[in-house]
Order: sequence, then structure tokens, then C-alpha cells
Amino acid sequence: MQKLILILLLLPATSFAECTQETIQYYLDKGFNQEQITKLCTATSNQAESYQPYQKPVIIVQEGGQTDATGLSADERKAINALRGGIDARSIDITPENLNYIKKVCTQWKMSPDVDSWVTKCIDVAFSISRKDLKVNEAGKGKLLYGQTGLTVSSAAIKRKYVTADPWKNLRADMKTKLKRKHEKNEQGNTTKIQLRKTADPGQMVNAIRTLADATNAKQTGVDSTEVARVLDDSYTPPTEEEYLASQPTYEKAQEENKKKKKWWNPFD
Repeated sequence: MQKLILILLLLPATSFAECTQETIQYYLDKGFNQEQITKLCTATSNQAESYQPYQKPVIIVQEGGQTDATGLSADERKAINALRGGIDARSIDITPENLNYIKKVCTQWKMSPDVDSWVTKCIDVAFSISRKDLKVNEAGKGKLLYGQTGLTVSSAAIKRKYVTADPWKNLRADMKTKLKRKHEKNEQGNTTKIQLRKTADPGQMVNAIRTLADATNAKQTGVDSTEVARVLDDSYTPPTEEEYLASQPTYEKAQEENKKKKKWWNPFD
């Protein structure tokens, strides 16, 4: 028996990498022959060699570079987190294509020009603001006021949808007509006001919106650079002043466009 154990141990090391003298003796006591023991020890060795312990995937984060499976950069993710914490709305969902949220929109109507009596109706509206051509329409010279409660933005497309079915149905007929008409006049076209929380920093919100706009533009054009980088590049072709101003809409310009769309004037609006 000892001679057989010695013979087995002297066979190629790969055959018995996981079998000790005690293991071989155990198999012999159980009645296994040399061929069977060789197969058992070889199988055990192969299993040990092929086993690879689980390793948690390593993600390398680079500032401004791609950081996850969605392809979002660190700057883009930071902007998204800032907007989620700063926009005064619910169900905020920022996708690669749109900025979506639900907010309460309130509309007032003065019942009589002689009596200081107002009717207010607030409804929940879902907004989907395209990130394409997304811009902040700044007032005047672009100064932000302390305590500013909202930012007027424009984009290639803005979709609006009532959360509830016919939110005006419980109003008196004349109130329903006036309030609905005024609401639709205020909320139309590709311009809207994003309400901010009291704790939000307007400047940070503007930068976050611009970051999203730059990221979207880079993905669509294949030019991964900021506006200042494009201007400083030797291949940059500057537009005329008129062309440049036209691409940088202001709050006043947006208001002027809304006035042009008005088909009639109501002193109670």
C-alpha cells in the first residue's frame, strides 16, 4: 500500500496538485484504484486553477470625461444633480434628450375692473423641454437678481400636457373660458419659466442649464468643446454681430415674440 502511495506521489505534479498523501490513502481505503485516484486528483486541480474570485468592477472617474454606462460626463452629472435640487417641481427627470418635470401652474383672472376681486386656478402640468438649443433668456444685461424665483428658458421644442383630465371643468363657464385662454396664452411656444426653490442659487442653475446644452450640442455635432474653446480655436469663423445676437435670445426678445402672437387684447388679462 505504501509503495502504491509513493508511486502515485511520484507521478507528474499537475496530476496531484490538490491531493496529499492523506487524501490518496483515504481513496485507497475506500477501494479506489490508481486510475480512479488519478482522475479525482486531476479534476480537483483543474477546478482550482479555473476558479476566478469575483472582483467588483472598477470605474475610473475623470473630470469632464465619460464616467458611466450612459456616457454622462462628470460635469453633466453634476449639472443634473444641481437642477434636481434647485427646480421647484416634482418628478424631475433629465434624459439625454429632454428636461422633464411636473409643476403647478397658477392663473389669475380679475372678475371686474371696478372690484379688486381675483379668481385663481392652479393646475398640474407636465413639461418636456428639449435640450436641443436650450438657452437661458436673461433680462437686460444678463444680471441675476438676489432672490430670483425663476429662469425663463427657450429651446427647440417645449411640450406641455395636463396631468388631470380637463382641469377647468368645475369652473363657471365664463371663468373657465377666461382662465383657460389666459393659461394657454402664458404657456405657449418654445419659451417657459422654470421655477426655482428658495434655496437655489440662480447662477448655479444657469450654469447647469448651459452645461446640459453644451453636452447636447457636442453629441449632436461631434464637437466636444465649450463656446469659448470654439471661439479661441484658429478655425473659428466669427458670425456678424446681428447673427450672434440672434443666437443669444433675451427675456425682452421672448416677450416681444409673445406680443406678436397675440391676436386680441383683453384689459382683464
